[in-house]
Amino acid sequence: MTKKINQLHWLSEQGPLDFTGSADPAMTAPMTQPGNPDDPMGQGDLQNNVPSDLPPTDMATDAPQDDVNNDPEYPDMPEDSSDEDFEIWKIKFVKESIKGDPNLLTQKILSVREQDLDAHQRKFVEDNLDICFLRQNANLLKVSNEIRKLIKTEFDSTYPAITLIKHITSVLEKNPLVNEIYIKLLGLGGAKGDQHRKFIASLMGGIQVGSGGQNEDLIFEEKDYSIRISTRFNARWGDVNIGRWYLKEDDAERFLKDAELDRLEGGSPEEKDVLRRRVVIESIADCYLERAFVVNVVGTDGTVYHLGLDLGNCLKNAFLDGKLVVRTGDNDTKESFIDQEGSIISVPNMNIYYVKESGDLDKNGNSEIEEIEFISHRDGVLYLSAQLDLIKEAASTLQGIVFRETLWQGNPTDILKIMRCVPSSPEMLLRQC
Repeated sequence: MTKKINQLHWLSEQGPLDFTGSADPAMTAPMTQPGNPDDPMGQGDLQNNVPSDLPPTDMATDAPQDDVNNDPEYPDMPEDSSDEDFEIWKIKFVKESIKGDPNLLTQKILSVREQDLDAHQRKFVEDNLDICFLRQNANLLKVSNEIRKLIKTEFDSTYPAITLIKHITSVLEKNPLVNEIYIKLLGLGGAKGDQHRKFIASLMGGIQVGSGGQNEDLIFEEKDYSIRISTRFNARWGDVNIGRWYLKEDDAERFLKDAELDRLEGGSPEEKDVLRRRVVIESIADCYLERAFVVNVVGTDGTVYHLGLDLGNCLKNAFLDGKLVVRTGDNDTKESFIDQEGSIISVPNMNIYYVKESGDLDKNGNSEIEEIEFISHRDGVLYLSAQLDLIKEAASTLQGIVFRETLWQGNPTDILKIMRCVPSSPEMLLRQC
């Protein structure tokens, strides 16, 4: 069969086409366009200066056709990258917090809020949306901006918790209405810890990344540094949860030199005891070295106590100065384990004691030393067990601790009213949205 190189010329030779079996008179009408069938517009190939009377090359007939016979029934699609996309968004969100603009952060949260998120992602979104809503309040935003300015201009990277408490308390002393929020938190009962965490985050424009426990709760991000913060809110002193800690099998090798390891195995009982205590302190300090603890306790008289604790540096410095010692004793909870020989071994109780002069003299006329429990270790959890008087004294003698208190300036009868100024369950759960 002869190859037709020009479709228009071929059609003109065929005459009218009849798809129904009869000819269409309209199809036989003469052409009114200029030129000839090969070039109906009479222009030729102007781009390449080819005359119109030369037959063009039909490239379409020579091009290879796609073979769709081997295509899969269901084409390969890229894997769902929602988790990766959210993590990228999260990193950008944290960096965006440096600007301290709650409206901008709110819009960024709303852009992902309706996505299909897992439980952990959903919690991050909702927690930080609450913080943004808090900072959109005019009174709180004013306080927050002042605190953020102080943090950025006066920051101690060695003791970040001290920096935070000093700046937060100095600003809140001039803003009693905002400071009253601490008292309101007591009325929330078991929910006070979570709301306290959001309140602290809103004061400094931080990002919530956790909910207590072992890891940090908040992050304050800056261009050249970040602060990892753990928040605690208690109704009394003496049982402030620090977090879990266990002595690991390789801790001695991590913190002792080779000569010290030899003495730990074959030295005198006194040498072994000193080295064991040192490994404990080094291990706890290393676990919380990059953590700033922000602790608040509200008294029944409306006094708000603020404690900033840079635990890692505090423990190491105090131990070297002889201000803190580690003591082991009988385990009151009878905690034990079974060794490889099948013997039941009791886990000794361990506490960290604050060393101070008792004020009394011994028989030689020297000042007697007393040890008061400062941190206790129970069931794998560390607790700040020090009472208020010891907290005040330790803050004046130990590095890495700062203590402030804000006295109630109003009518004592108003404390209970403010404490109960919190939404009830029906108000929260039956609210019409």
